[in-house]
Amino acid sequence: MTSDLRPRTSDLRPRTSDLRPRTSDLGLRFALRADVAIEDFGERALVLRCDALELREVNAGGRKILERVDGNRTVKDIAGDAGMAVDVVRDALLEMERQGLVRRVVELRKERFGNMSEAQYLADPDVSFRPEDDDGGILYNAETDVLEVINPTAAEIWKFLAAPRTPADVVAHLLGVCDGASRDQVERDVEAFLESMRSKGFVGVVAEPA
Repeated sequence: MTSDLRPRTSDLRPRTSDLRPRTSDLGLRFALRADVAIEDFGERALVLRCDALELREVNAGGRKILERVDGNRTVKDIAGDAGMAVDVVRDALLEMERQGLVRRVVELRKERFGNMSEAQYLADPDVSFRPEDDDGGILYNAETDVLEVINPTAAEIWKFLAAPRTPADVVAHLLGVCDGASRDQVERDVEAFLESMRSKGFVGVVAEPA
């Protein structure tokens, strides 16, 4: 990212509108990320993101959902099996996806095609990300043995791509949480960043609309 955008730390919090739950989300399938470990403590559990060294607490309802996440069950299946409301399960899984605990089971395309402005980009779940305090972070693709150092704004985009996003989604998100650049500049930088990340295999495009 070459713009002068600077993330506003106090604003980097989940927003309900970012999750945008839809009826079609009930057919989504999720899997636990490979770098996540779970330790149970009675009715609650601690979830460790090993790559980012982040620890999160999950309540009894969240643990019940995670127990049933296997990459095959849909949101609707999990809700029925757990005896929970489908909208509660859907919202919980979308939030867990945003936090990097689960990943959406989709086919990712790495090649360029058609009108990329409408494409939905998604961070490759097999790429590891290590945050570096306030200096951004490091991406590593074990499949291609490629490492990339990214700045704080790029790191914010990477975390936002835990769920499928169009370039317009990314631009709107950055304008909402960052200061320092015009919309035109942000649009150009986002387009260049996404293309660079796709060509290096760090992100892909969802083959089917999510």
